[in-house]
Amino acid sequence: MPKSIDLVWITVSDFSRAVKFYTEVVGLELLEKNDEWGWAELRGETGARLGIAAACPQNQAVAGQNGVVSITVKDLEESKRDMSAKGATPLGDVCEVPGHVKMQLFKDADGNQFQIVQLLHATV
Repeated sequence: MPKSIDLVWITVSDFSRAVKFYTEVVGLELLEKNDEWGWAELRGETGARLGIAAACPQNQAVAGQNGVVSITVKDLEESKRDMSAKGATPLGDVCEVPGHVKMQLFKDADGNQFQIVQLLHATV
């Protein structure tokens, strides 16, 4: 079951432009940037993170029309089964960045998207 909400992410149409904007204009600190996966994580002063995701076929969120809450769980498969049984609708398949994270996107009854994640590099 959910452990924490530490990250909200957005989809962008131009990954490099967005990273530059959120670091140089907004002033967030760049923690991680992976051009291959089209992913960056930035942090403000309080420690909460903003994820920036490049638009791609696996990501059903539309650039400019989203903010996806990312909920960290201990066991992604168990949480996926439990949430699905209770009415959450999974979108697509589990996506895994080897050695880093497993992710599953869902939508609620109103179509709002959220994601559960299992960190593979650290114990939650």
